[in-house]
Amino acid sequence: SQRKTMEKRIEQGKETLMTLEKEGIYVFHGSPDLVEELEPRQPKIWDKEIEQLIKHREPSVVATPFAEIAIFRAIINDRIKSDDGKHYSAFGSDGEKPFFETTPSVLKNAKDTIGYVYVFRKEDFTKISPMQWRSNKKLKPIRTFEIYFNDLPKNIRLEPSKL
Repeated sequence: SQRKTMEKRIEQGKETLMTLEKEGIYVFHGSPDLVEELEPRQPKIWDKEIEQLIKHREPSVVATPFAEIAIFRAIINDRIKSDDGKHYSAFGSDGEKPFFETTPSVLKNAKDTIGYVYVFRKEDFTKISPMQWRSNKKLKPIRTFEIYFNDLPKNIRLEPSKL
């Protein structure tokens, strides 16, 4: 199975990811899925005017220089629903450090989730913003980390009013 062949190469340890972030030459992609390589997908952004997701630029692999954003996305994503079946989460950066939001219910329901953070060289990506880098090529990660609920950032703001 794919998992078996990859298991030898899957690492653990948030500390290692944070150390790689400090080196400044890597970007990170968080996902609930274990894959050998990442393919360009169509990024979408929320349009506040029409309250809908719309296509944003070309299909690409999206990554971030902030390891904790990738960790957050690996665990807190729209597969995790709140008790009423909805999902709310948000993240961003003030330029210096990232911030995170979700609801108490989504956080509670993510307790047993396992996700993956993929590490790539920055030189294979183009900077879109301080938080977001993109590549239009299929890419194999140089390292893959398994991520758990306990690896989540400690500064997640809980927003019960969002649902």
